[in-house]
Amino acid sequence: MQAPSYDQVATLLSVYGDAMSVPECHGVLCGMVSADPGLDGNGWAVRMLSGDLDGALANGAVVAVDEADKAVLRALFDDTLLQMNDAELAFQLLLPDEDEDEGLEGSLAALADWCEGYLYGLSLGGVKSFDACTPEVQEFCGDLVEISHITFDAGDEGDNETALFEIVEYVRMGTLMVYEELSNPSAGRSPRASEHKITFH
Repeated sequence: MQAPSYDQVATLLSVYGDAMSVPECHGVLCGMVSADPGLDGNGWAVRMLSGDLDGALANGAVVAVDEADKAVLRALFDDTLLQMNDAELAFQLLLPDEDEDEGLEGSLAALADWCEGYLYGLSLGGVKSFDACTPEVQEFCGDLVEISHITFDAGDEGDNETALFEIVEYVRMGTLMVYEELSNPSAGRSPRASEHKITFH
């Protein structure tokens, strides 16, 4: 099945109560995939659609999930994993296209949602502390906390667009760094995020 579009995922999540935005959902997926190499697409799709992300219902009530809906999220899982393992660094955050209604403010809010979801996903995958991680990963995840609370500051539109692009690129490359470190801890330091360092004030 072809990877679903942003709008397809949004429509699907709305059927299940809009508990998460699309960026937050994708962030959760990326965090869980990074922290839990044994995670499979089918299991993740069921957990997402049933609202049982932490697995609390695993031995309890079973929530019915439509097979077609599950297939959509499985395709998202497979495509995301493929991107994160791509040698050409093809991985991209699943964010909405900027439009006239939402503009930069909406794009920034979506990025904040993605970062919040990603940190939650790492926690769901078993990463409760970054103490054992490299300083680069610790710093990056600390920056994500800041980005998840970032707010729109009206100003020069060109400067804002440039800043947003740089932050998205920093998050993109940092996510690959974390994935590489958690999936292969013996590899040591990864240079992927160092080229895209961003200072927050």
